[in-house]
Amino acid sequence: MKRIITLILATTLLLSALLLASCSAGGEATYKVSVKDALGNPYTTGIVVQFMQNGEKVAMQAVNKDGVAEKVLAKGDYDVELSFTDNAEAYHYEGGAKVTAKETEADVILANVPVGETTVLHAEGNEHDVYSVSVGCSYVTLEKNARTYFLFSPTQAGEYEFSIKDSAKVEIGYYGAPHFVQTQNTAEIKDNSFTITVRADMIGSGDGGTATYVIGIDSKDDKTANTVLAINRLGDPKKTIEDEPWEVYKATHEMDIYTLPEGTELKEFDLTAATDTYKLVYNENDEFYHLGSEDGPLVLVRLTEDCDYIACFGTIIKKQGILKYFYDGKGKDYENFVKRENYTDCVSKYIECADENEGVYPLTEDLKYIIQQHGDHAGWWDIDGHGYIFKDMDGNNDSTINTEIAWLLMCCYAG
Repeated sequence: MKRIITLILATTLLLSALLLASCSAGGEATYKVSVKDALGNPYTTGIVVQFMQNGEKVAMQAVNKDGVAEKVLAKGDYDVELSFTDNAEAYHYEGGAKVTAKETEADVILANVPVGETTVLHAEGNEHDVYSVSVGCSYVTLEKNARTYFLFSPTQAGEYEFSIKDSAKVEIGYYGAPHFVQTQNTAEIKDNSFTITVRADMIGSGDGGTATYVIGIDSKDDKTANTVLAINRLGDPKKTIEDEPWEVYKATHEMDIYTLPEGTELKEFDLTAATDTYKLVYNENDEFYHLGSEDGPLVLVRLTEDCDYIACFGTIIKKQGILKYFYDGKGKDYENFVKRENYTDCVSKYIECADENEGVYPLTEDLKYIIQQHGDHAGWWDIDGHGYIFKDMDGNNDSTINTEIAWLLMCCYAG
């Protein structure tokens, strides 16, 4: 009897061991598939991961907010395929991903497939298939020994890197804007990539347009080639002077409508005269400058009528505004930048009060300061600069101008 009990116990232990071995050989595992682009950015919507065996779908799971599909399945080997809840033709990936009992995680590299449209690029005047691309990775087909163009319109300011993946016999370049496509690459290329800065003022809002960049990829292959164009936002744009706030100049003079007395003759200043030829005297009672004495002829500014040398302030406002950037010392590097002032609003108010017929207003401290600052900013009297505006009959710089009184170019006086 004792021998029988021992035999039964041994048999039970053997069956338990066999069952345990059987369970450990099978069982379940958690399989994890990450769907991302070549930059490592996850695809978070519209993607379903399918787990396949022998060509048959065993299970499926949509990716989560991290671009990951996790599924608990019986231990085994599974081929990984993707399906899409929207347009499958808008995506490309290389098949062959697998998960196994030993390797339960896998990555699938996905890319967008842009749709081309035929357009005219103005520099060449020819029609091309141009593709609109966005941040991320785009899978593109290149014609043999030809350049393919891409248009990128950013939605956010920043530093952007453009690069090529799988870049054998392929070269990337930056070719300007659609309205003026350069024939040569204008970017500094390193390892088949380049960066550009997109400032906030380049991003349109309302009726304003957003800057569009033309990217070109040259195929050096004798056959059609495929590659991946990667656009990566590296971070916020580097701060420049254009990001600094404007200090809006406020008028110190209380303006009234000015009417030029009937029959007044307007006389011009001789800008070749000696510095002490014209004595301007400020009258604190009327807050205007006079010629010779406080009660002398009024000095006037042409606000809406062009002078002999430059367009009037009214015209300048319409084209570019009236302003100045200030620097410490003589340098004009950003490190020496101090501030920038905008005088457009102030001058606009003066124009509203100017004489209706002649477009002049008496010279005030405001107008004197604004003429001098904007003229200095624009280089109007810098004979060695590009902005010098005084020319002789042959179009050469007129060296007879006295630059110490050249700021009177917009002024006249009541004769």
